[in-house]
Amino acid sequence: MLEQINQTGDVKKLNIEEKKQLAEEIRQYLLQIVSKNGGHLASNLGVVELTIALHSVFNLPEDKIVWDVGHQTYVHKILTGRKDALKTLRQLNGIAGFPKTKESPTDCFNTGHSSTSISAALGMARARDIKGEKNSVLAVIGDGALTGGMALEALNDAGWSKTRMTVILNDNEMSISKNIGGISMLLSKLRAKKSYNHSSDAVKKLILKIPAIR
Repeated sequence: MLEQINQTGDVKKLNIEEKKQLAEEIRQYLLQIVSKNGGHLASNLGVVELTIALHSVFNLPEDKIVWDVGHQTYVHKILTGRKDALKTLRQLNGIAGFPKTKESPTDCFNTGHSSTSISAALGMARARDIKGEKNSVLAVIGDGALTGGMALEALNDAGWSKTRMTVILNDNEMSISKNIGGISMLLSKLRAKKSYNHSSDAVKKLILKIPAIR
């Protein structure tokens, strides 16, 4: 399946079973590259299915995906025509380990580290509205980055302004150090509820029933 991914949009041509196989092949590919060149492994292994899903639903570069922690975008680069270039990761004049707007039109924001995605996406969404455009704008943020002040201010602003955008919370309980505070406690309680697990299972079953669009 990985051989069939050569440019943005190729993942849309695959059905569910083919995407499952692609996910496994991407993980093996990441292991090969990072074991040789170094880089961020765990964060990318954790977003393989999420990235495939986003690229299956949205149309890049018209739609904008802002990744909150830039070093989780190796899979995104693979799916946007940079599969072979990823072999030059951490080499002189090689591919960047973070999103780079000059590298690809599908990289809409030069993301470094955490808590900036929602505010950046909110700005893009407002600019879209001013220009009268209709594209989607998404921010992908983890539970650790969500505790940052800039992320909270952006959420507050987005909720008040009712600007049309999507915030995806990758609640993986991972951070540089242990998550603390009220938001972390709230998410922990939410994960433990039966209703959360039941709804998660129901959504997974629904997704598997949706036929692939070719």
